[in-house]
Amino acid sequence: MSKPSTKPPTFVTAAVEPRDYANSPAHYAVATRDHAALTNIVSTLPKLSDANSIDTEAESIAEERLAEKISAALDGRDNPLKETPLHIAIRLNDVASARILAAAGANIYLQNAVGWHALQEALLRRCKEIAPILVHYGHLNTWSKWRRRLPRLVGALRRMRDFYMEISFHFESSIIPFIDRVAPSDTYKIWKRAGNLRADTTLAGFDGMNFKRRNQSFLFINDVDRPDVPQGSLLVVKHDKKEVHVAEYQRIGTPLTEDEIAKDCNPSSVSRPSVDVSKAELVNCKNWRRQDRTEHVGKWKSRVYEMHNVVVKFRECKLPAEAAELSSEAEKKQPKKVEEAAFKKNLRPMLWLTEQFPLETEELHRLLDILSKKLTAVKRMREVLKTTFPPRTFPVKISIPVVPTVRVVITFTKFIELQSMEDDFHTPPSSPGPEDESSSGDYAFASSSGGEEIDPFEIPRGYTWIRNDSTSKKTRKIETTTSKKTTSE
Repeated sequence: MSKPSTKPPTFVTAAVEPRDYANSPAHYAVATRDHAALTNIVSTLPKLSDANSIDTEAESIAEERLAEKISAALDGRDNPLKETPLHIAIRLNDVASARILAAAGANIYLQNAVGWHALQEALLRRCKEIAPILVHYGHLNTWSKWRRRLPRLVGALRRMRDFYMEISFHFESSIIPFIDRVAPSDTYKIWKRAGNLRADTTLAGFDGMNFKRRNQSFLFINDVDRPDVPQGSLLVVKHDKKEVHVAEYQRIGTPLTEDEIAKDCNPSSVSRPSVDVSKAELVNCKNWRRQDRTEHVGKWKSRVYEMHNVVVKFRECKLPAEAAELSSEAEKKQPKKVEEAAFKKNLRPMLWLTEQFPLETEELHRLLDILSKKLTAVKRMREVLKTTFPPRTFPVKISIPVVPTVRVVITFTKFIELQSMEDDFHTPPSSPGPEDESSSGDYAFASSSGGEEIDPFEIPRGYTWIRNDSTSKKTRKIETTTSKKTTSE
């Protein structure tokens, strides 16, 4: 990591001047503390339907248009400080305005000119009444947004061909010998059938040279006829513990508990890592003849590119230990000085683009949108792939620096198109078998070369269901009973 750059200001310190926000009714109402006017603005906005009732792509598109109208009224940043009305409410420590905005669906994750979103600002400014409000409504609004998008995401999956795919992750270094012994490799095994997606992995993510290893599978379920698995569920199957978890953001809109809110409101630091590809540019790599460099990645002929103008930024503010106990009015208005670190580094990822891969880049984005929710390694890849590629090309190989001397190399090593079948499913020959060290224990699939084939979207028997809704005990009892019955038979 490079040396700290010139530190940006920690906070917006300018006074709130209502005239600076006269062009936005919501901003002006907050700046003047006119709660009646703000309530009236919110009351005139369109009302979104219950997120659970959005079942078709047409309904999803219609709801998204309504959400955009709400956002246009409540999330504007057309001002020199790029502040949303929520940012102003936090600067004024105006609890009522913050509650009105958050309850109406204001986005708490938009950054101001200093680089902090509303929740981070509330934490840094010690707005102890506002932060829990933002956490509470932010959780519900994030879930609602996901649920509104779900029919379109599932529709895109169903329109794709069915396939089995493997993506390898390994680390390279021209300086560190035997890097593969320090930095473990992994192969993600991905099945897609109809509106269902499954990914097996043992590499959950990495932060620099710190790695997270977990033997787990992710199942995105939509077209499986099983009453105890709601359509649109994202299940995390932890094979070591023999547990099936419903991912946190799939809680059917259940509010967070007081303990969960308190946990999110008491960080020891506030950080903002980001990858900026807004100015990224693809540059052809040349061979020794000064011709465009081409290589075969597996069976796919590819052109090699460097991505210029990719910037990684990291900013962290460590809060003083005594920050939770503020006594004077002056401390409430101006937070105590925090320890701050800011880093900025230019990266040059490399890409191998092919026109021969069976998937389109836009289809890959849909897969990554689902998996990046829980996999840091996939999230890193998704950030780099936000840039625009030449038409009809696919990034069959990606090399991303993680520290100055080490790169993670992501390669699409296998793609097998599967025959769509109504009543049967053929596992590809390359799927892991029981003897494979990387297979998932009791949840491993027999290869098609021998033994019984198993549907990759079947929920394993004998695994305990971990849910966060009122049916959790009933579901676990059913799973346990089924397991015992199977054993006795």
